[in-house]
Amino acid sequence: MNFIVIGLGNFGASLAKILTALGHDVIGVDKDLEKVEFFKDKIKSTVSMDITDIHALKTLPLKDCDRVIVCIGDDFGSSVKTTAQLRKLGVENIYGRESSLIHKTVLNQIGIDETINPEYDTAVVFAEKLIMPGVWSIYNISDEIKIAEISIPDELIGEKLSQVKLSAFRNLAVIALKFPDKKLSTPALEKWTAIDQQNFNSDILLENNMRFVVQGRKKDIIDFLML
Repeated sequence: MNFIVIGLGNFGASLAKILTALGHDVIGVDKDLEKVEFFKDKIKSTVSMDITDIHALKTLPLKDCDRVIVCIGDDFGSSVKTTAQLRKLGVENIYGRESSLIHKTVLNQIGIDETINPEYDTAVVFAEKLIMPGVWSIYNISDEIKIAEISIPDELIGEKLSQVKLSAFRNLAVIALKFPDKKLSTPALEKWTAIDQQNFNSDILLENNMRFVVQGRKKDIIDFLML
């Protein structure tokens, strides 16, 4: 896919680097030439320009882009003006970074329904992980129902996947087994392979670095991890 990431602060630069590492075509844009130079070897393409200038924005390949992500979080005015200019140029698939409720409201008013609050989202996930040791990542389906990546229980290490009794997971639905792909992983980015529940007849041996993906109530996930 083709992405344009506008604003190479901590969040924008990290996003652009990850998308590049995943093999996508990414253009990182920032008004700060030093940032553009710093990230030029880590992001597919980088451009320095006045991001609030509609004539400068016109030089970007907006029509060929699948998503434009405006990652400006510390300059409310620049964020709103840049986003409004992109809308004026007919760009439809825009994601905007919000830094406050007012910021989100203004972005919504100019037609940006997809907003990102990396600080809040990260804090929410981290808080869940703090109270649920053994959880690597978690997705909220609702306040109670979660999908979580969890460590392999010690008593299952060394067993074959085909020997695992799913009834041992009590009220949890086991969706998949994840493990690092040693052939595709690099020092900068770890790639993962997954086996879904329908293929649990595999004779693969369970190891410490593997994870189960489970779905269930938060209480049931906590109870299982405390066994």
